[in-house]
Amino acid sequence: MKLLINYNTLPTPIGDLWIGATETGLFYVNFGALDNAALESFYGDRGGVTFLLGGGIADTAARQINEYFAGVRKTFSVPFDLRGSSSFMKKAYKVTQKIPFGEVRSYGWIADQLREPNSARAVGGAMGLNPVPIIIPCHRVVASDGTLGGYGGGLSVKKWLLAHEAGQERLGLGLLDEVEGAENG
Repeated sequence: MKLLINYNTLPTPIGDLWIGATETGLFYVNFGALDNAALESFYGDRGGVTFLLGGGIADTAARQINEYFAGVRKTFSVPFDLRGSSSFMKKAYKVTQKIPFGEVRSYGWIADQLREPNSARAVGGAMGLNPVPIIIPCHRVVASDGTLGGYGGGLSVKKWLLAHEAGQERLGLGLLDEVEGAENG
């Protein structure tokens, strides 16, 4: 049985995004071009996958991402297809989706919400493997000391997304200085 993947490429202020969705839900947002290696590891044999430009959930996700970057959308309402994620990861992503627009929480906070207070590192690992960044807002997750931690799109993209949501005046100069120091040193 062939798997149909609808996809879109989307120019954004942080660079091009590639968005992929099955009939079940959004499964992939990638910074840059289509990452065949990631798709192959996610679905196995590409011979069983058909790609179709546009349509379905991929169009809905593209529209919502455009609205996010235009400043008119604060939450997303697309279903997910997270078949490549563990149960722990799915729970961590669900908690991450509850972080309000323009705010940040720590990896430890998510671990506490999961009632697994010693799992902050595992939460960090889950965020690093988030297949649908921006929509599952892992950019809103920072280290307990307020530093940014990591981000699949790079720290400059994480910083941009946080500034986009919170506004430069609310982001906190200490956080910005910390990131700029880490990038330069």
